[in-house]
Amino acid sequence: MNADLDTPEVEDRSTQLSEKRTTLSLERSFLSFERTLMSWLRTSLSLISFGFTLAKFFQYLAEHRGEPVTGAFHQTWASDTVGLVMITIGTVALTMAVFQHWRRVNVLREMGLVAQWNLAFWVCGMVAILGVFAFVSLILS
Repeated sequence: MNADLDTPEVEDRSTQLSEKRTTLSLERSFLSFERTLMSWLRTSLSLISFGFTLAKFFQYLAEHRGEPVTGAFHQTWASDTVGLVMITIGTVALTMAVFQHWRRVNVLREMGLVAQWNLAFWVCGMVAILGVFAFVSLILS
């Protein structure tokens, strides 16, 4: 056997394996970014929904009592404010997470990640819009 003939074949095989490992590494990084975004979605959705529920619950109590709900020291509860702040924090955090995810995925695409449908990105964008609607509905009610 001639050693010169075996060398290019071995190099081609090792290059192919290296490229495959790089592709899989990019895919793992992408999936990691997806999991991080979904974690932000869960956290933000909790903040948005709890803030909306809190504000609406105390609004309901105030309507049925005919007066604002007061605490132990006769101070009016700022439930609307707390609810709006929670919705704002949840929506802003989710929006920032979506932009961060978008930037990271673009870097991966520059490195060779194959363009693919990004469901988590679109779901988070729609939930962020839902958070804006929740905020506006509390302001207008």
